[in-house]
Amino acid sequence: QLIFEAMATRVMVDAAKHFKWYHWAGGVVTIGTVNAGVFYGLGASYHWYFADFEEKQKAFISRYGQPTERQRLEVYTWLAPNYDEGVKLLESGGADVYRRELFKGARGDVLEVAVGTGRCFEALEQTDEVKSFVGVDLNEAMLAEARKKLADRPYEAIAVRADAHKLPFPDKSFDTVIGSLALCAIERPSEALNEMVRVCRPGGKVLLVETGVAYLTVVRLWQRYLGLVPNPKHTWEFGYRDDNDVLELMKACEGLEVARVETRAMGNWYLVSAVRPE
Repeated sequence: QLIFEAMATRVMVDAAKHFKWYHWAGGVVTIGTVNAGVFYGLGASYHWYFADFEEKQKAFISRYGQPTERQRLEVYTWLAPNYDEGVKLLESGGADVYRRELFKGARGDVLEVAVGTGRCFEALEQTDEVKSFVGVDLNEAMLAEARKKLADRPYEAIAVRADAHKLPFPDKSFDTVIGSLALCAIERPSEALNEMVRVCRPGGKVLLVETGVAYLTVVRLWQRYLGLVPNPKHTWEFGYRDDNDVLELMKACEGLEVARVETRAMGNWYLVSAVRPE
């Protein structure tokens, strides 16, 4: 056995000595080409299998286009009464976990933008540093569901109707501003993010759980090729977009210092921890 191992090692060493850069380059190109062919074949099979479904999607979008803000709000109004029950299983291994991970860092006077039905309340129970809570949303039906949960909060809590593009609060009003599936549900997310920063106190936190295009370019391109993200009918079905570029939104926001960004689930979910500098 020792003789065999010695011979094998010598063969490998001799082969390595004769390998040139173009041998390695050829190997890389060959592997890349084979992998690309495999992915293309898988994609073609996927499109073939779901051809009827994709044709119906295209026909729907061709006729109706993407929903307006008013139409998206109507989607939320329709979903509101059964929203918590409908997403409970879907979010139990995803969004609920991410909220608990991130929002345990909330403290002081807290503002939640796009509070929806109040699905962040459970995550906020992990900390005893929340002094007060204000939740805002543009949709009254969703607010009605959130208000049912306010009485059980161990701190002063209210939920009010407000436009995230122009929050009705003075500058520097809150210690922590949070959002969960917020920017993707707001018509002009960059404006809303600027408003979040404006009402955040210096040294305060902006904590966001968001979904969008994948972090890695190769995953982003693959998902687009398959029609997974963006999904043409996603906004009609869920009310929020699935194709925000979360990192670009953060970079473009003046006055916001991103401390940490973590991704989950193929890189389509973002856990953003940022601060407004002193």
